[in-house]
Amino acid sequence: MKKLSLLVILLFFSFLSLSAQIDKKDPLIVVNGKISNIKLSSLNPDAIESMTVSKSQASKDAYGILAENGVISITTKDYVKNDSQKDQPTEPLILVNGEVFTSSLDSINIQEVESLTVRKDKTATAPYGKAGENGVILITTKENTLNKKQ
Repeated sequence: MKKLSLLVILLFFSFLSLSAQIDKKDPLIVVNGKISNIKLSSLNPDAIESMTVSKSQASKDAYGILAENGVISITTKDYVKNDSQKDQPTEPLILVNGEVFTSSLDSINIQEVESLTVRKDKTATAPYGKAGENGVILITTKENTLNKKQ
């Protein structure tokens, strides 16, 4: 039964991935509570504890315009949320050429940066919801090219 459930989940997400590729409207991927830019095909199904797919208003409130095409929230089996994580400083949301960027800022070639904008307070939370609570860094590269080390 567990294998059947995993198969159904994989088929569902394969369909989601395929349909997202057709219309170029990918959903936002959140893994263990953090926005991620991973590909669903790179996840090991055996490592997944739970998954939810949402296009609800709550998702839009939490992630703003990033949730425009839905949110896939994944919790892995090895993720254990504890009280000490609540006290850890959180990082700002980083977007490079409109895409969520999860690599180190050191991986961006400064010579390729055309503009950099920092948004805080309402200018970050209005468009990006709770995802922008810690600020948003918007980076545009020259000719929208970036050597990502991911």
